[in-house]
Parts: sequence; structure tokens; C-alpha cells
Amino acid sequence: MSSNDVLVTRALYYRYSSWLLGYLMEVVKDYEQAQYYLIEVFKDVPHRLDELTGTDSNPWMGLQTMAKGKLVNFDNGPRLRKPNNATDERLRFDSYVSAMTTEQQVVFCGVYYYQKSTAILALELNKTDQEVKQILKDAFIMIKNG
Repeated sequence: MSSNDVLVTRALYYRYSSWLLGYLMEVVKDYEQAQYYLIEVFKDVPHRLDELTGTDSNPWMGLQTMAKGKLVNFDNGPRLRKPNNATDERLRFDSYVSAMTTEQQVVFCGVYYYQKSTAILALELNKTDQEVKQILKDAFIMIKNG
């Protein structure tokens, strides 16, 4: 893999990973499982850069298609085992994230897990910074109120 391929893969990851994680969360309803599938998708990205970055391609749609391909066997596929000592707090937190809309998950996970600024998320989501801040505020209110 060339250094340019690494840079392009990294750029795709930084731009779309939080969206894809939100999408995967919506499907699998489990954060660790969604992370597993996100990793599986991005393992294949370097081999499919031409189709993801071509002039007539849409990288987001291509990544979503790759994720759907990974999820085909989700019902019969491997499940990640939860550690026996998982805390009630972590389980409660995951249920709050699962209850969020996909848009709230993308913004919340983008800020909380990936330390993206609201300005960057606004560009990615084609929204204003103020709209993204309101989405984040609504997500926090949802967590606060349970």
C-alpha cells in the first residue's frame, strides 16, 4: 500500500467513521458490535479505494454498501462477548445512546468518542454549527433525563 493510499484511507476514516458508526449502531444496537463492524469495513477500504474515490463515486454510499455487505450475516455472525464485570453504569449509558436518533448518535459519538469539533461535524453533516450544537444539546438532555 502506498503512502498516498494510507492518507486517502485515513481521510475517509476521519470524514466518515462517525457516520458509519452511527449507522452500524442503528442496525446492531450494540456499541462494541458496531465498532467491530466499523473495523471490518475499514480493513477493506485500502483494497477498494478506486471505487470509493472515483470521479463518479460517492464515498459515503460506498462505505454504507460495504457495511451492508458485512452485516449480511449479522443474525448468524459472531457476537462479541460482554465481560462478566461490565458495570451497570456502562450498560445504562449504552441504552441512552441506543435510544438516540441516528443524527444524535453521529453528533454525540463524533464529539464524545472521536473528539471532533462541532464545526467539523457541521461540515460533514451539511448543517450549521448552531444546528449541530442543538443536536448535541438534545442528546445530552436525553442522557440527563433518562
